[in-house]
Amino acid sequence: MLGVPGTVAASERIILTFPADGSGGSTPTGGLISDASGNLYGTTASGGTYQCGAVFKLSLKNATWTEDLLYSFKCGPADGSDPESALLLDSAGNLYGTTAIGGSTGNGTVFKLSPDAAGGWAETVLHAFKGTDGGLPTLAPLVADAQGNLYGVTQGYCYRATCANGTVFELSPRNNGSYGFKVLHSFGHVGLPDAGVIFDKAGNLYGTTTSEGSSTDCFGTGCGTIYRLSPGAKAWIFSTIHTFTYSDGAYPMGSLIMDNTGNLFGTTGGGGSTYNGGVAFKRSPTMTGWKETLLHVFGTPGDGQEPSSLVLDASGNVFGSVPLSTDANYNLRNGYVFKLSHHANATWSESVVYRFPQGNSTPFPNSNLIWNKGRTLLFGTIGPYTDPAGAIYRLTP
Repeated sequence: MLGVPGTVAASERIILTFPADGSGGSTPTGGLISDASGNLYGTTASGGTYQCGAVFKLSLKNATWTEDLLYSFKCGPADGSDPESALLLDSAGNLYGTTAIGGSTGNGTVFKLSPDAAGGWAETVLHAFKGTDGGLPTLAPLVADAQGNLYGVTQGYCYRATCANGTVFELSPRNNGSYGFKVLHSFGHVGLPDAGVIFDKAGNLYGTTTSEGSSTDCFGTGCGTIYRLSPGAKAWIFSTIHTFTYSDGAYPMGSLIMDNTGNLFGTTGGGGSTYNGGVAFKRSPTMTGWKETLLHVFGTPGDGQEPSSLVLDASGNVFGSVPLSTDANYNLRNGYVFKLSHHANATWSESVVYRFPQGNSTPFPNSNLIWNKGRTLLFGTIGPYTDPAGAIYRLTP
């Protein structure tokens, strides 16, 4: 649905501003995760000791959030560079993530950080991509199954005459501590899987591609798809469950989320109307396929554009952010955090939870939001348009 959003009051607090020199990390693009104690963990795509990215932890001590830099990437083939995605935390306290580039062939890595007895963290490269098995794992976070297998996505790329397809991959732990690597699906050169995959209760994986689809849509490359990978007897079975057509969205970039009844929620960065502001959507499984519902079409003058990944609350409301918006005259304005509310007549409405102040530069909320352990606070990151190296904010709706 189109329309200028209403407003819902919320309080906002910047809990960390990264140092301008990048020493504490810079450019937090991947979003945050939290542990059972409410500590926050994240990555920065640059900065750190060697200016090639870092992993950090935020702890609340005496009402003040304190940053600990857990690891700085060294830029070279040893450990990778440019960690852009969110992290994965296992029950033993290990952190897993990816670097977009670096590693032995420069195509990116999957890494593990483990706490050691001395209070530090040890980094292990679980896999270095070769290009032939995928490359450029950018903003897609890893997921794990009950057996500890890791699943992720590489975007793929073409550089001069060399192309690497996007892939969905699996890493399986071995008894000796190493991991076996397997490509579950390889996309064509057109298919760009920017977002990570998620599991349903039956063990199927779901994800999106930012292109592919009809050759007549979105300048001939297709507007993107939603896909499913189902475990088979010998291989995973790939199927496309939705193809975007621009009118219902184009270029899905954020990860999907799923509610307890198997409904999928997501966003697209464009399409939806002549304003090309993107959409928030819902896909509901039926006996004959998937029912589509557009929760909100973005881009109307006064509204936001390019919505981020979504998060649900306990009542089924949907939250997300837009990095930028416009005023009624379509002049560029600041970004905001939004709420999509479901009504008894099966309609949805958008309201602004918090609009970032309009200063000399536009605040740029640039990642998915997360609830804290009490589900009363939302945390996200702001890109370097607000501060030289970026910041982390907290909202109390």
